[in-house]
Amino acid sequence: MTLPALAVLATLLHDVPVVGLAAGFVPPVMSWVVLVTAAIALPAFGLWLRGRSRALLSVMVVAALTVAAGAYVIARQVTVVENAGADVDLVDTLDVWSIPAAAPDAEETYSSFEGNPLRLGVFRPRPGSGPAPVLLFVHGGGWVAGDRHAHATDLRWFADRGWLVVSVDYALSSPERHLWDVVTGQIGCAMTWVADNAKRFGGDPARLSLTGDSAGGNLAINAAYMASAGALRPSCGGEVPAVGAVSALYPAVDPAGVFANDDLALGGMARGFATAYLGGSPVDVPDRYAAVASATHVTPAAPPTLLLLGATDHLVPTRGAYEFADRATAAGVDVKLVSVPYADHVFDEREGSIGQQAYRQLTESWLREHGQGP
Repeated sequence: MTLPALAVLATLLHDVPVVGLAAGFVPPVMSWVVLVTAAIALPAFGLWLRGRSRALLSVMVVAALTVAAGAYVIARQVTVVENAGADVDLVDTLDVWSIPAAAPDAEETYSSFEGNPLRLGVFRPRPGSGPAPVLLFVHGGGWVAGDRHAHATDLRWFADRGWLVVSVDYALSSPERHLWDVVTGQIGCAMTWVADNAKRFGGDPARLSLTGDSAGGNLAINAAYMASAGALRPSCGGEVPAVGAVSALYPAVDPAGVFANDDLALGGMARGFATAYLGGSPVDVPDRYAAVASATHVTPAAPPTLLLLGATDHLVPTRGAYEFADRATAAGVDVKLVSVPYADHVFDEREGSIGQQAYRQLTESWLREHGQGP
């Protein structure tokens, strides 16, 4: 009983250094925490009726408080997500047996960098009527890690609902290699590949949307906004197609804010990501930070943008996303920001979680609302 109680308490104390990291692990499995705790409490109650011991009474009190607090966290998340337009299935949050897997239907090389191929994966839509809209996914990983296989089950989910989905690799930075001025052009190159090749996979390049998570959310927004302003220069040349909409998960829109993260547990990691990508601190290389900050690229022509955040993100501070949303909205961009309470970075990672359901359903609704649906 002690472990579930401490896990839920730590989730509620998400602002407490180190302890609050529980928000990254507990809420995605909170349905199970509540059920298991209730299952322990019921026989304890039966034994208490027979013996009336103080120890059993203590167990029941702790269990009742744990169940109530866990249910509160679930209710808060469901309320916010459903008010934003999703329909959460709590039964799906209990799925811990299935081992999800998804692979692209095709893989292609769209460019190269320093002699190494840059690859992308293609998830074909189910046969339907007419060419499918295209959804280009840009993976996260702090600009230093990750690949095109990230979020594969999400990408298959979108493909099964009528999108041609393309997931793109890009060159990764390191402490010795700072690619802040290279990667966005590579995303632009992948976009030109879509323009040239989408039709042979059943897609319509005239209906292109971008999505990405964390560092990939930064890249997706920047590429889309720069394209809308005519400022995106693909690394391989060619004409960049227009972007109809963007959906970004916990995007690192403010790399300077990422560097300034003072979280006791994850602040050092955040600074490492920003430093590897940009080659120094905001004081050392301010022009670089300005160049990759998403707010720099806001214009009235920018596409409609959905931002989905974890309200208790310990890795990518949410303040930057709020400030970016305010600036874009002031410029006339259609922006929707959804902040999921008691959710940390990568809160959508577990299959069936409230976070995953939110990302899939809200992105689908957003794309359809803006003419980018099947």
